[in-house]
Amino acid sequence: MGAAVTRALLRCGWLAMMAGALASPALAETVWHCSRTPVLDVAIDNRPDPGDLFTLAQQGVADDVIRISVRDLIDVYSGVNVRLSGVPLSACFMPVNDSTTVKALRALGLSADVLSALARKSAIAQSHLYRVSNEAEMKACISRHQPAVGYLTQVQSTEQLAPCF
Repeated sequence: MGAAVTRALLRCGWLAMMAGALASPALAETVWHCSRTPVLDVAIDNRPDPGDLFTLAQQGVADDVIRISVRDLIDVYSGVNVRLSGVPLSACFMPVNDSTTVKALRALGLSADVLSALARKSAIAQSHLYRVSNEAEMKACISRHQPAVGYLTQVQSTEQLAPCF
């Protein structure tokens, strides 16, 4: 097999693994949650390209939950400035040694070391990464820093947040 074919197969395998991890909370042991926004404020033109979404993972997502792509999720947890309708996307995270954090980052192909370095940097520079101590603070963080994303061990649905993957 040629190198290009091998890379393409590896990429497809990685994408399949990501789709499975994000779609199945039992496997990933984390459930990605996003802040809710009023339906009227959601601009159709600003939604991600359908090719960037894992549609299987997003089936059943409420209409008022912000729409982000997996690429946006990886970027925001990598420290990249992601904007939704011109507003920065915030990311909430628990301590890097927390098992939920390790599993969530592993599902994105990231390491806790990356997030740890970003957390130190965020204390110095303006950042949209917010460290929390537990799941109650995670829910409050997602609600407070809209639009925001975070992870929990179980599905939670409130007026401020709901599962997004």
